[in-house]
Amino acid sequence: MKKTCKRVLATSMSMALAVTSAIPAFAKTIDGSISSREERNAELSMNLATQGMVLLENENNVLPMAKSGNIALFGKGAVATVKGGTGSGDVNQRSVVTVWDGFKNAGYNVTSESWLSEYETYFDENGGNGGGMWGAPFVDETEITDAQIEEAKVNGTDTVVYVIARNSGEGRDRTNTTGDYQLSDIERANLEKVAANFENAIVVLNVGGVIDTKFFNEIEGLDSLFLMSQAGMRGGDAVVKVLNGEVSPSGKLTDTWAVNYEDYPSSETFSSNDGNITQEDYTDDIYVGYRYFDTFNVTPAYEFGYGLSYTDFNLDVTDVTVDAENVTVDVRVTNVGTEYSGKEVVEVYFSAPDGELEKPYQELAAYEKTDELKPGESQTLTVSYKTTEMSSYSQDRAAYIMEAGDYVVRVGNSSRNTSVAGVITLDTTATTEQLSNQMVQDEEIDILSNSDAAPYTYDGEAEEIAAAERFTLNAAAIKTENNASEYDDESVTTYVYPDSDYEAVDQEANPRYTRNPSGNNTTPSQLIEPYEENIVVVEKTLDNPTLLDVYQGKVSMEEFLASLSIEEMSYIVEGIGWGGSSTPIIGAQSNSVRGAAGETTGRYYETRTIPNIVLADGPAGIRITQSYTQNGTTYYQYCTAFPIGTLIAQSWDKDVAEEFGNAIGEEMVEMGVTMWLAPGMNIHRNPLCGRNFEYYSEDPLVAGVTAAATTIGVQSHEGIGVTIKHYAGNNQENNRNAVNNTISERALREIYLKGFEVAVKTSNPMGIMTSYNLNNGMPAADDYDLCTDLARGEWGFNGLIMTDWGGGQSTPVNSMHAGNDLIMPGGSSASIAAATGVTLPLGDLQKATRNVLNVIMDSTQFKKIGVENGVEVEIGAFTQHAGLDEFLSSAKSAVSTVNKVALSIAVEVANNVSEEELAKVVPAVANEFNAALEEAKALLADAAASQEAVDAAFNRLANAIQMLDFIKGDKTDLRKLVELVGKNVKDETLYISATWSVFASALETANSVLVNENVMQDEVNDAYDGLAKAYFGLRLVPNKDMLNELINKANGLNAANYSASTWSVLSEALEKANMAIANEYASQEEVDAAYETLNSAIVGLTTDSEMTNSTVDESITNGIVKAGDTTAGIKTGDSVDLEYSLVSLALASILLVINKKRKYQNN
Repeated sequence: MKKTCKRVLATSMSMALAVTSAIPAFAKTIDGSISSREERNAELSMNLATQGMVLLENENNVLPMAKSGNIALFGKGAVATVKGGTGSGDVNQRSVVTVWDGFKNAGYNVTSESWLSEYETYFDENGGNGGGMWGAPFVDETEITDAQIEEAKVNGTDTVVYVIARNSGEGRDRTNTTGDYQLSDIERANLEKVAANFENAIVVLNVGGVIDTKFFNEIEGLDSLFLMSQAGMRGGDAVVKVLNGEVSPSGKLTDTWAVNYEDYPSSETFSSNDGNITQEDYTDDIYVGYRYFDTFNVTPAYEFGYGLSYTDFNLDVTDVTVDAENVTVDVRVTNVGTEYSGKEVVEVYFSAPDGELEKPYQELAAYEKTDELKPGESQTLTVSYKTTEMSSYSQDRAAYIMEAGDYVVRVGNSSRNTSVAGVITLDTTATTEQLSNQMVQDEEIDILSNSDAAPYTYDGEAEEIAAAERFTLNAAAIKTENNASEYDDESVTTYVYPDSDYEAVDQEANPRYTRNPSGNNTTPSQLIEPYEENIVVVEKTLDNPTLLDVYQGKVSMEEFLASLSIEEMSYIVEGIGWGGSSTPIIGAQSNSVRGAAGETTGRYYETRTIPNIVLADGPAGIRITQSYTQNGTTYYQYCTAFPIGTLIAQSWDKDVAEEFGNAIGEEMVEMGVTMWLAPGMNIHRNPLCGRNFEYYSEDPLVAGVTAAATTIGVQSHEGIGVTIKHYAGNNQENNRNAVNNTISERALREIYLKGFEVAVKTSNPMGIMTSYNLNNGMPAADDYDLCTDLARGEWGFNGLIMTDWGGGQSTPVNSMHAGNDLIMPGGSSASIAAATGVTLPLGDLQKATRNVLNVIMDSTQFKKIGVENGVEVEIGAFTQHAGLDEFLSSAKSAVSTVNKVALSIAVEVANNVSEEELAKVVPAVANEFNAALEEAKALLADAAASQEAVDAAFNRLANAIQMLDFIKGDKTDLRKLVELVGKNVKDETLYISATWSVFASALETANSVLVNENVMQDEVNDAYDGLAKAYFGLRLVPNKDMLNELINKANGLNAANYSASTWSVLSEALEKANMAIANEYASQEEVDAAYETLNSAIVGLTTDSEMTNSTVDESITNGIVKAGDTTAGIKTGDSVDLEYSLVSLALASILLVINKKRKYQNN
């Protein structure tokens, strides 16, 4: 019956596996051939590597080099190319492509084969390939002989590539000595020799961290300096693709490269530099990397964020928006080169005002990388960051605050190539996040202050700030988030069955302490302060429940914990092995992976349905055994060696990091690995840290974003996850197991913990690994504030926390309370079990067990055990994440090419306009035409020109072309008229004022037209006509003396003396005469006519009797005056000068001729 049951179960399992494609088939394989996955991921590794390589120098545009032909190749790194660092960060890949291989693979003729072959032998014979995962001894180069130089110059070879290699790794820091941070004497001599013998000298840095680069300017003849970094298993192929321009370099430095090592603020006391490896005082505080160099104005060799390209880019800030939640910048990036495609990074920084807290000169706030842009193509990046990310941590307030003042937003492509995009003024200080102090210093130290520092500046910075767009923020609009840990009281809950006799631990009577000083641990032991233990009784509903029962809801997790014995839990919370137990564990061994770093216990696979999960090293791939033989069969487990973490970060591309993570996840699923012991994300505080190659940057945002994107990629595969590490302060390797770091809480939160915070909040990592070191006197794995209050209480971490292998100075019993749930690699179950209920509350062990089980329940192995037991298990909790929008976000427009066709046609048309034609156009139009044409030509040549600018230039030039119809007016006739009038009309007093005013205005208009070079013919004609009309309208001031005298005479006549009919005529003539006298506009002719009329009327006066046939004229002539007349006589006035009449007639004749001529010309 028993056999039948087993057979039926096996049949059911095979059927379930056949129909459940989601269950992984763990892939140690007996087929040693290269799999399609290996080929695909090796290709991906190469492509990812090209994205993070950095061009540092390119004098004379030596790069890109020719894509084929002869190449001289020297340097250790050409032969023994370092794919990545040593230690647990190593990867056991199938093969490595060296730089030498890369050039040959690309078809180059390498002319220096004799030196390369000689050095290859020398390297092997001197132990270069020894040392295993913990690193090989340094093997210096051999001298390049004159004969080898001459051989390399064969057939006119004019280009040399010299590869400098450095390696470092776990357990040992680098040194500021020759052969490490400095060149060796042989390297310098060899560089001098190749630089003197080849026209083009290219230096490639195959290094995982910073080295001294002063040699580049000290050795004459070096042209290019190129950081290939440590680029994984296809690094040789990748570097050649970038050197020859198949891929344009787009990487940017994630660290500041100093001119001198001593320029780093931690250089004096770092690691062994001061002879003290047991205590590290972080006196540089918040001033790490560019924060220090910029604040204290120390000029670097290459600044943070720096990297050249084979093309040029223009960054144009097109919009800035600011509110209480976000700062958003739109940046239009254009490839303004003419030959090469490329990618550019937009970096956004902010400068916060000093106040109660001092601030660094600037801090990185957000960044984004463009897609590949061909020459002339543009892309707009919209980059946003949370406004409150401009806050600083106040230890006095236990809160993040934004202080009142001006916040300067800067945009550029490196920390020292930015321009001001806007200024934000905050009216009063705002508390943005209320927390509680957790990482209190163990002792006071003197920290750097900017109080006497003059920060970096650049020409025009003050003017940019003064002219920048201004934004005002009201502090009242900024919401205060209260994220203080809910676990701050450290209380613990213990779950027991009703019949349990368990009693709370008397911690006062049975205190616990951290480890006593010994060896290189000189930090005093600390008391673990007592805390409350709450006992909760849970009902027992099921005997011997399993984890599948918990999953199915048959029992609660609390009941399950109450059911577990202390011994069971003591094994659940500790791992086993360095890749598996030496004693087979029946039922669980199928999950083990040879060469993995470790796994959780499989003791309860059958009894409690708790599968073991496998943990494998990273962070540049999965480090497991390549191949092994078991029971006569050879198995293969080849994984991909990807580029090191620093190179991935140097891509400044979240997509690159996510793609990398996705490929890691694929291999984890294939190999049966649940937790990848990566990414490593400690801060590059000092360039000599031996493990910097695993980590990302001196900047916490770059570290956090890169780790988060990698995590999202890995955990896009359900049932597996990452373990971000080393939490926290693992910034030196010498004495890493015992060194104590004294760090201010502000520096911890803003620099050393910030990246972890970003990763936890945005990507939901499955695990965290604590560091070996102590921080402020407390071992990391024993630090409740670090593991529980910060990670879980403030950031919302949901996974498990494990020790690094061995745990440093931590004590497993204390780690249980601290929130470090899993002790690796094991060996502590007895001590944990013995302490539980005596010095360690049972609830602490249950809490750790719960956290481990929660992760196991979301693993591929748990899904597998569900299938084995007929339970359909859904997993994928760790595929869910908040996303990077919690801190920063970005969007990319479609890549666009500016359409210049219409503008080009307009320019072509404009170029056909001759100088003669242009001379006929009014000057204003001609000037506008020339200016529009010049602008159009400039925009045609400007690859950075926007479509808006091009369209505006087209409209301007098109309008100018249309205005060419505005022909200059012919002023010849007008000028003659003005001259003629000027000669003949001089005395204003001779003319009636009203007619003179009209004339004077017309003459002024005519003169204005004559001096205005921009008038057209219509305006000339109008001026001509106006002047002629005004002249003809002139009226001479008439002589009215004779008329006045005649009027006086008429007024002296007595009507009674004359007949009524003749007197009536006289009265009418007199009235008209008076009107002429009163009319200021009356002409001489009108006055004369009135005189004649009145004189005739007087002459025509008659009496009724005496003088019927006599006229007044006769009477006047005869001097006869009748009785009653009072007028003695009438005098005639002066005769009118006939000259004016003659001139008028002559002028009229001329005007008639001119007018006819002008009209004829216009027709």
